[in-house]
Amino acid sequence: MGLKPVRTIAQVGSMDDALRNTLWNALSSFFESSSCDDGDFTRALWWHFFKKPVDTRPVYNSGFGTSYVDVWAEVRAFYFTNDWSVVYDFVEFVLKCYPHADKLHANIGRALRAESAGYRLLNGRVVPITDEHEVREVAAAASDAYGPVAAHVRSAIDLLTDREKPNYRNSIKESISAVEAMAKIVANEPKATLGDALKALERNGKLHPALKEAFLKLYGYTSDAQGIRHALVDEANLSQADARYFLVVCSAFINLLKAQAV
Repeated sequence: MGLKPVRTIAQVGSMDDALRNTLWNALSSFFESSSCDDGDFTRALWWHFFKKPVDTRPVYNSGFGTSYVDVWAEVRAFYFTNDWSVVYDFVEFVLKCYPHADKLHANIGRALRAESAGYRLLNGRVVPITDEHEVREVAAAASDAYGPVAAHVRSAIDLLTDREKPNYRNSIKESISAVEAMAKIVANEPKATLGDALKALERNGKLHPALKEAFLKLYGYTSDAQGIRHALVDEANLSQADARYFLVVCSAFINLLKAQAV
């Protein structure tokens, strides 16, 4: 009836109460489960995230056991009083501590989708990608099937998702390097450049000439005197959209090459 506005725009660079609360509920549910040890987790939190002395945790010891009620109260206050980017940093820290907590990861992913966040969960990182097909392409490229390739893709993700100092130039370089590494593997040309590897794949009938030309031009853009791989390019001209585009397109191309390697 138009009585209440409907949120249809993805939340980027911000976080409303509904999103913050839903993420907290997903985290809180995990914290209350048997999978989370109060002592071990809060010790890691104080040491590696808060960067505080671990003996400053307000732990209460009585003759009947140890209480972490005040510790969790401090964690909750931190969560609800800090900026949106710090909340995402906190979420990523928890996920890093529990990489195999599938239910927690699933609940965080559902919260991001349900509350129109402009980010999705990918390999434990909150990335500025909302299209589920794109997320799947990048996740597949970052799998462990080919170590060097996955390492470049993960590095590209890390550089893109750094909310304090994102490095779009180097993220793009890592995306292209991932394609180069995959092309060398498929072409069985470990010392080849990307251009040479793509030409070898074309000769072997593993790559359509049009696709080869497309990626040669993309590679040329990142390699010429005004390109990404040289210091002359103005960093201010590069945006998150540029780095995201290269990450997604390069991941999709890597997955295409993977299919040829099977």
